[in-house]
Amino acid sequence: MEAEQASGSTATLADRPKGLDPLIIDLSSDNSTEHESGSDVQELLQSAVPSTQRAIVTPNVGKTLNMSHQIIPVREPAPGEVILRVLYSGICCSDSLFSQGPLPGYPKQNHIAGHEGIGYIVKSRDFSLVPRNDRLYGIRYLAWSCRSCTYCLRGLPTSCPYQLNTPKQIPGTFQEYVTVPGSALLELPETVSLGTIDLALYAAALCSGSTALMSLRSASICRGDVVIVVGAMGAIGHLTAMMAKELLGAKVIGVDLPAKVDRVSSQETDRYCDVLLAAPESHEGSVWDEFHAALLLVCAQLRGKQAGDVTRAAEAVIVTSSSITAFQRLDEYVCDGGRIVCAGGPKGLNMVSLPLHCVIERNLHLTGNLMGGYDEALKVIEYIQTGRIRPQISKVLLEDVPGQMQAMLDCQTVGKVVVCL
Repeated sequence: MEAEQASGSTATLADRPKGLDPLIIDLSSDNSTEHESGSDVQELLQSAVPSTQRAIVTPNVGKTLNMSHQIIPVREPAPGEVILRVLYSGICCSDSLFSQGPLPGYPKQNHIAGHEGIGYIVKSRDFSLVPRNDRLYGIRYLAWSCRSCTYCLRGLPTSCPYQLNTPKQIPGTFQEYVTVPGSALLELPETVSLGTIDLALYAAALCSGSTALMSLRSASICRGDVVIVVGAMGAIGHLTAMMAKELLGAKVIGVDLPAKVDRVSSQETDRYCDVLLAAPESHEGSVWDEFHAALLLVCAQLRGKQAGDVTRAAEAVIVTSSSITAFQRLDEYVCDGGRIVCAGGPKGLNMVSLPLHCVIERNLHLTGNLMGGYDEALKVIEYIQTGRIRPQISKVLLEDVPGQMQAMLDCQTVGKVVVCL
């Protein structure tokens, strides 16, 4: 992400108090857990930032999740930093991976996960970082990149060697108040805080939504194309399918675990899938053959196949699942010239295998996508704000995070889970 520095203020430089260096400006709120729309932000008036806060902490990062609800200090901001009062934080499956291991570079003790936060600045030592009271900011996994290295200049900020990540170098958002560099914040459009749309919906745009949009661009989808989204009922998957159908005019086949497919009605999935299929329990033998035959039949039906038309698979498959089994036989999901986009992140060092002769003879394209950048996140926010898409979210409380993280590891969640702080 190409992060924007927080800017703008209700005061001017001429109003700056004399003899205060560094300047401490406090714009904090109460501890309200309900902030349904931007109009509520206007009511968050001055009060002292508390010395302690609630947070979900992993005391010692190990091979399994061991999170706990704790009371921890609110760290005072250093020069260049701000305290953000977090209103909402999305839960991403990668948060569960960051909370195990530990992974290289991540905290080994007292780790706080979360990287899809939305909130407002309540305190800073730098006058230039204090915004108008109604300004909202986001915190994303890719919190900052240099914008000048070869990768940033080529549109790959996720490969920037100088990047800062949440919750790696920067504390995570599963806490009420997070102290971060001002340059690590994504300034949200002013119309977001002034609108009437539930702010929790925007949390889905920061990571999951931007990843979905970037994956669709990588798939080079045209109107009328058939697109398969594997993991279509997950956080990234349902947004990928929804934007493919609603924005790009594609015909969407969703694939997900049988247990998930059985839980929802067609009315619930019509917003993002034309057809929803249960994933095969095996990618071998007759089980796979039957699934693949059903897949080809649905592709033909969605295209309105006429006599003499060539039977073919989808123009693209986008795999958003966090299960490695979803990455098998991907060449058979697409037609000749098709595109395979890998956007899910299974745990461990996994391998994807494709028959080389198929890749060459059938002109297949394989690409990976970690996430979208600054522009993609703002674009998805615009889609939500204008009503072109509406993420499917489930709201939970901060103390529910450990259970929700385990449910994600067990592939039990549907849509986007958003924490209300």
